[in-house]
Amino acid sequence: MNNKLDLGWCQGYMALEYHMEEALIEKGIHQLATSSPPIALFSKKYYNEICELDHNKIYDFCFIGSISSNYKRRKWVIDFVKQYFTNNSIFINTDNDPNWVLLGLFDYSNKNLGYCPKNMPDGSSKKVQYRVVKENLEYFETMCKSKYCLCPAGDAPWSFRFYEVLMCKSIPIVESWHHTYRTKEEANINYKYALYQDACALYKDINNDIIYHDYVNKNTITFEDYHLLK
Repeated sequence: MNNKLDLGWCQGYMALEYHMEEALIEKGIHQLATSSPPIALFSKKYYNEICELDHNKIYDFCFIGSISSNYKRRKWVIDFVKQYFTNNSIFINTDNDPNWVLLGLFDYSNKNLGYCPKNMPDGSSKKVQYRVVKENLEYFETMCKSKYCLCPAGDAPWSFRFYEVLMCKSIPIVESWHHTYRTKEEANINYKYALYQDACALYKDINNDIIYHDYVNKNTITFEDYHLLK
């Protein structure tokens, strides 16, 4: 594994600023929020709204997102889906491409579920970037009910979805360790994740509740320690 940090060219993201602002206000801290904090911060209220959803793991794998957004970095998702997704998986390509050919019974892309921020007007606005949990229940509930969620890189090596998957108490699947962090500070956080190349080993973990729940519990503690204000 290459341990040299790859911070990409884009550490900032407006959703990070919106969530940090909410976290600071919640704690009564008078500080300006930024779109590129050293470590992403979320309000306890937002985190609790996701924690209160149904986390009964009825799906093995899940992906809900855009494929065309930086296809080069997301091609592995299609390869993984074709090889490993089952009738107990959920796949939704949010590009809403009319020419999209469904990948299997698990592919619900033709139902136009979810949305792609890049296709929305004023894509950097809070209305687009800040996913209100109650207004995106299909998105969050599906991830909460999935054991593993694919988190491909996008415009940058990191993905905001990685934080969401941790909050949903699912295990992120990534292409590389470099896709599990945004800053040098986050690179030092010991998240539990899976590499897509290790798919065969994933099946053993899926059927081993002790290992799986140990990973989820460790991620939960880690997330609360680093991403929630005390």
